[in-house]
Amino acid sequence: MAEASLPAGSIELHIQSMLAKHAANYNRWIYDQIAPYIGRRILDVGCAIGNITQFYADRDLIVGLDVVPEELAVARERFAHQNFEAYHLDVSAPALLEFRDRELDTAVCLNVLEHVEDDVHALRNMRDTLRPGSHICLLVPCNKWLYGPMDAVDHHFRRYTKAELNAKLAEADLTVVNQHYFNLLGIAAWFVTNRIFRRSLAAPAQYSLYDSLVPILGAIERVIPPPNGLSIVTICKTPEE
Repeated sequence: MAEASLPAGSIELHIQSMLAKHAANYNRWIYDQIAPYIGRRILDVGCAIGNITQFYADRDLIVGLDVVPEELAVARERFAHQNFEAYHLDVSAPALLEFRDRELDTAVCLNVLEHVEDDVHALRNMRDTLRPGSHICLLVPCNKWLYGPMDAVDHHFRRYTKAELNAKLAEADLTVVNQHYFNLLGIAAWFVTNRIFRRSLAAPAQYSLYDSLVPILGAIERVIPPPNGLSIVTICKTPEE
C-alpha cells in the first residue's frame, strides 16, 4: 500500500506494527531509559499496541489510554490475561481525572506529548490524576530543524528543545528528577529519511537495519551521555502535597 493511501486512522497502527516487527531492540532500549522509575500502578498514556507496555505488563494495574481504536483493540487482545484496562481517551480530557481513585503511581508518556496541542494542560491532567509524589516518564522528539514529513504524517504539533520542555514542566508544577538526550545516531537517520528523501514513512528494512545497531548504540550512550539526540528522556515528579 502506498504511503498516501493509508487511511488516517491506520497510519499510527502501521507505524506501531512496524516497530513491533522490526524494532524489538529499540523498544527495549526505550524501556531501559525509564525502567528504574516504573511503579506498580501505571497510567499508560498513548499505549498504542503495547510495544513498551509489554515490559511492565506484570504490574498490579495498567490503565492504557489511546485515541486510535484500532491500536487499543490490539492491546486489549495482547494483554487480555493481565491487569490491563484499555480506554479510548485523550490525555487532555477531563474524564482522565476519574481515574484518581485508582491510586496510580506512575505515568508513562512516550512519543505522545508532541501529539497534544495543549501539552501543558495534558501535563497538569496527568499530575492531577496520579498520587502525590508520583513519577511521570516522558520521551519527546527534539531538534526543531528535523521537523518534516514523518512528523507531519504522525500528527506532531512540535519538536521540543530542552528549554521549552522544562519551561512547560515548571508551568505544570512538575519537578525534573532526571533528563538526558537519547539516540544520537537517530538524528542522522531521521534527517536523511525525513528531510533529504522527504519520506513520510520509513521502510521495514530501515527499521531492521537500525535495530541491529541498537545494542552497540545503547552501550555507547550508557558510557558516554550524548550531547544531543533524536529525543529527550525526562523523568519528573508530581508535588508531594
